[in-house]
Amino acid sequence: MKRTTYLGALLVAILACTAALSTPRPAHAIMCCDDGGYTTDMYWAQKPTCSEAQSAFRALALPEAQAYCGGATRVCSISLPGCYSTLSPYGWEWEVTGRMTFGCKDTCPLYP
Repeated sequence: MKRTTYLGALLVAILACTAALSTPRPAHAIMCCDDGGYTTDMYWAQKPTCSEAQSAFRALALPEAQAYCGGATRVCSISLPGCYSTLSPYGWEWEVTGRMTFGCKDTCPLYP
């Protein structure tokens, strides 16, 4: 009799756990990047190397994107304009001019 009671209790516990795990609802939410395609205003940066010019351009345009998306950690899918060489009073330098294209992170449900 005692063994039958334990087996019955075990069966009820297994059925309850199975029902709880098979419920079709999101377990939690994650951050994902939206379709994007947003653009900033025009910015311009000129530096001795292409990477420095792109870093300076990004530093100028990023605050606008962060304000649009609602925070520093919510900007994603950044696309910068390309570099081109130009003659300045200091010699040949690299220039980046144009608009930064970006996307924003949003919460997306994670389905099991």
